[in-house]
Order: sequence, then structure tokens, then C-alpha cells
Amino acid sequence: MSMPHRPPPIHMFLPSETVEMVMHYGSNFPSELAFEEEMTVLFSDMRGFTELAEQYTPREVYATINASLAAQTGIIRKHGGSVNKFLGDGLLACFSGNDSSSKALHAVVDMLSILPAREGRLLPCPVGFGLHFGHVLFGVLGDEERREFTVIGDVANTAARLCGIAHPFQALVTEAVVARLSDDVRQRHCAFLRAQSFKGKSQALDIYEVHAGG
Repeated sequence: MSMPHRPPPIHMFLPSETVEMVMHYGSNFPSELAFEEEMTVLFSDMRGFTELAEQYTPREVYATINASLAAQTGIIRKHGGSVNKFLGDGLLACFSGNDSSSKALHAVVDMLSILPAREGRLLPCPVGFGLHFGHVLFGVLGDEERREFTVIGDVANTAARLCGIAHPFQALVTEAVVARLSDDVRQRHCAFLRAQSFKGKSQALDIYEVHAGG
């Protein structure tokens, strides 16, 4: 007698923050829910995705992206972070707590060490990273049919912009992240790169490059 197929647990498809909120509020989930927190936000994004998609089949591209995101997700979870959402060929992850910047930095160090070594197993999948620390709003967006618990604010936008200018397998972090690291970690893994201006920002940001070695 064949056993009926059981669906996978729902937490596999939702960020941990969303699962916690749903479990807490249950059927009384508020239509508007948002709370503020200081955290370190990490963005990753694949370089050259358009060219890759043009040269290979969708299934080959899918297998490559999935392998990269799976590796990143495992490393982020290992260092106490949570993947808030997948963004096609990249992701947004959050690190909370007093040591959020240290946890995020060490996650990136691991990814810079591990991901390049996997190049060539499937298709080329070079990734760039951006990290920023600050005050964010965690809020629920959507309506009764579809809602999403996501990070809102300048911190996420800045991390995304840093990720956007990072070269393949390069991680860029702001002074706000570096200032929260121990002297030993900062000297071992961070090197000042330049002051970077972004459209819409009144002041340039001091950005650092993360080095895996040291």
C-alpha cells in the first residue's frame, strides 16, 4: 500500500522571521505589522547573469544558481543569519544582535573562500556582496491574499548599492560595519578602498573591501 505524499514543512519556503510571526499571532495576524531593529544587512548578486542566460538552457542556469544560493544559505545560517528573500540570482540576508556585523563579516569571508573554489563544477557563477549596518524597519507588505515580511529602509538600499558595484567575488562593506568589528578581525579582513558617492545621498560613504585570507 502506497503512502500518501506529505508536503514539505512550510518553514522551508518562508524566512524564519515570517514563521515566528505567524506562529506568534496565528489567526490574529495584524494587517499592519512593523518593528524597528538595528541589524547588518547582506546582499549578494551574481555577475554576468544575462550573458549566462543567453548562452545556456534554463535548466542549466537554474542548476547553477540553485547550487550557489544553497551554498550561500548554508554559510549564512551557520553564522547566525537569516535569508529574508531570494532575488533571482542573489539574496538578501539579515544578521541581528550586538555582534551582527561580526557574524555577517565572517559569513562573507567563508563565502569568498568557498564559492570561487566551486567555479567550473556547473557554469560560471561569480558573485558580488554588499554589507551595511544600521536601523531598519521589519514590516509586512501586501494584502489579505499575499503578504511578505521584509526589510525596509536605507540600510537595505545601501547594501544593495554596494553589491551592485562589487566586482566578481568581491565584498564591499561600509564604515558602519567595520566600526563594529574587533581590532583583530578588522585588521585581518578589511582594507579601506575609497570614499564612494551614491546618487541621492548627501555624503560619500567610506567603503572597505573584505579579504578572506590573513
